Amino acid sequence: MRNVILYMSMSLDGIVASDREHPGAAVEDPEVKEWKLERIRKAGAHLMGRVTYQQMSSFWPQSDDPYAAPMNDIPKVVFSKTLNDAEATWPTTRVARGDLATEIAGIKAEPGPDVIVWGGAGLAGALAAADLIDEYRLLVQPMVIGQGQALFDQLPESRHLDLVEATPFPSGIVVQIYRPQRT
Repeated sequence: MRNVILYMSMSLDGIVASDREHPGAAVEDPEVKEWKLERIRKAGAHLMGRVTYQQMSSFWPQSDDPYAAPMNDIPKVVFSKTLNDAEATWPTTRVARGDLATEIAGIKAEPGPDVIVWGGAGLAGALAAADLIDEYRLLVQPMVIGQGQALFDQLPESRHLDLVEATPFPSGIVVQIYRPQRT
């Protein structure tokens, strides 16, 4: 069974999306990029929401950045009720339109390596609220935003996580890896 792993950049105050500044576009250094690339290359699929898909599909197919190859070659699943033909825009893409838990169960049952979630904030929050994430890889940026959308603002109740790893980088970014406590 494959795991669902969330990659999310966030500010120190837990904001993952804001009209002030986007934590994913904040500080990044070559060491963080290499850390991410080592893991992204091993993914069995990229999962994302419609808005993230539209942003990425307009950029990665034409990019020569080191991220481009794994972003373009690895299968993608877009969660959307409104998107029609994603394959025409970005090859190896399919649209998941069904119930979130049912779609995730089907993806996890497919053969292959773990899958990674890019978000956006709405999809990531919905997955967290439904307890569908097996591992959180949070890239905590050395900044505070003060207002915006928090990753966990959709949770119906508190949830306990186990810290698996914490890796600081010279830029001030700290990668924190958590797994949900399962009873």
